Amino acid sequence: MNNAESNPTTVNLAQFIASVPAMLGMIPNNSLVIATLTLTGRVGAIARVDHDTAAAIRAVDTLKQTAQADAVSVALISAHPNGDTAEDTLLAATKRAHALGLEVPIATVLSEYTAGEFFFDFPSGTAAHLADPHTSAVATARIVAGSAPIAESRDALADELTPADDTAELLARQFDARHTRAESPQATDTENLDTYRAAVTDHRALTPTEAIALAVTLADNPRARDVALYFSQPTGADAILTAAARHTAGYARFAVLSILATVAYANGNGARAAVALEAIEAEVAHETQIPKLALLMRAAVDNVVHPDKVQTVLEAGRTVLPEFGFTDEN
Repeated sequence: MNNAESNPTTVNLAQFIASVPAMLGMIPNNSLVIATLTLTGRVGAIARVDHDTAAAIRAVDTLKQTAQADAVSVALISAHPNGDTAEDTLLAATKRAHALGLEVPIATVLSEYTAGEFFFDFPSGTAAHLADPHTSAVATARIVAGSAPIAESRDALADELTPADDTAELLARQFDARHTRAESPQATDTENLDTYRAAVTDHRALTPTEAIALAVTLADNPRARDVALYFSQPTGADAILTAAARHTAGYARFAVLSILATVAYANGNGARAAVALEAIEAEVAHETQIPKLALLMRAAVDNVVHPDKVQTVLEAGRTVLPEFGFTDEN
């Protein structure tokens, strides 16, 4: 699930459809997108599912259960090259929404999420061509804020986390970083956290050496993890963590991916959060290697916890700042 309330969009059909990829963090081809809308036209929670009528119905049910009280309608966008498939999924979701007492002011079909593609909206009878999703108002605002760019697909999101080197080489570098940390753990952890804080503030990527050092700190010191979560609140931290994860391996990589999943979900990017968790689950040799934070986030994703509740996890690190010599001003 995604939550776009931090970047509310007054619903205008063409603008809304073009902005959906930026809200999701990915181009939702071959997908049904379901978004809750409030009485004032604000966009709330957003879900993306594959074209399966049962999955579409479950998604509508879940969004109805978890949506805020003023979410009275849903917008539906069905993208698939086969028009019958697109319309069948759209119809199933529309019927379920109506059965739950939700209005459906937008129910749109298109063959592909590409600039210039023809789309048709059934409730309004509007036929038009799609504007470039990469230059929508929401996409532009997130680029300015340093957020990760829109991925071309869910697979592309996963590819962004592919390790930059072979595992043996990455583990060797982490061994060196862990040896350095052993000489002065507290001072090293503080330095690594401060480097990360500065990178988030300056919207710059960590160098491979900095990423490895941070990952070791996060893996070896749970209290440092809490501070990193606190420093990750500004927009753009997800892009930095995504890049950093590529330079790590083993449990240190899982520590970075856990924070990425938490930050992404809290900021409304449920797709990126799910992909980060799936990377952990695919790479662990045994489930006992999964960090507790990742287990908590898996429960949050599976139970469609509202992102605002996860945001409190990031804020909780405030109480740990003094242990590393930081203050709120940092």
